[in-house]
Amino acid sequence: MLSFYHVLSTLSAIPNVTLNNGVIMPMISAGTWQYDGPTAEQVVKLALSLGYNHIDAANDYNNQVSVGAGLKGVPRSSYFLTTKIDSQQQSKTAYDATMKDMELSLTQLDLDYVDLMLIHFPPTGNDQYCAAMQEQWRACEDFYKAGKARSIGVSNYCPSSFECILKTANITPAVNQVEIHVGMGPDPGGIISYCKGKGVQVQAYSPLGDGSSEPISGDLVTGIGKAYNKTGAQVSLHWVYQHGIPLSTKSTNPQYLTDNKNAVSDDWKLSAQDFATLDAATSPSGHYSFKCTK
Repeated sequence: MLSFYHVLSTLSAIPNVTLNNGVIMPMISAGTWQYDGPTAEQVVKLALSLGYNHIDAANDYNNQVSVGAGLKGVPRSSYFLTTKIDSQQQSKTAYDATMKDMELSLTQLDLDYVDLMLIHFPPTGNDQYCAAMQEQWRACEDFYKAGKARSIGVSNYCPSSFECILKTANITPAVNQVEIHVGMGPDPGGIISYCKGKGVQVQAYSPLGDGSSEPISGDLVTGIGKAYNKTGAQVSLHWVYQHGIPLSTKSTNPQYLTDNKNAVSDDWKLSAQDFATLDAATSPSGHYSFKCTK
């Protein structure tokens, strides 16, 4: 019987993107949101066995110990690990609290470093808390300089959030992880073009929608999928990928995980007409951030 690591080494490679500091990030990750401990550990092991090499976690998912258990014994250089910390509102304590949360993540994951550390979201009413956001980002920079994160970034950040932290930043965020899916258009709220102008890589979460079945089994995506012998979900995921945007998906089903991984591939491509049709879709709607709008 093939060993676990032999299986990993013989599976097809996942495409990568190079971040603004030269770090190479896989274009798809297996997410762990909403999973209890045993499920999170199982999903991590399953995803790795199916060829995933990027796991997406977060401090407030409350399952990082189990994510770490799923990674136990796996060669560290063989996977990319993203995790996230909560925002801070008090400028006097933001630096220390952020450092504490990042160190806690390393302890829970039982790792010496993470590949990407994200601030999960800006504070509600982020204009009011700009000083705290700047202090939090300063902590992330120091964590990065200490070699405890290979790259640092943000999630759910709007232009106003960036304008705040970039006033004092020495390091530009490598990633902004936001909601992107078919129905939101090719540049929702202008966030993709904004980030591109700053040298920030956008990454998509909820690429199959946020509670709607349309990007999975809707007439539009399933109809297009027939021409490529792909599922509706694969069409939706490939649309994101064909825009050059990495994405994070989640499932406990081996077939769905495999289908998702196979959607992120250069082995097939949506035609210009199909691509434009998906660009023009307006349902399901959504906003790239649940925390800010401008």
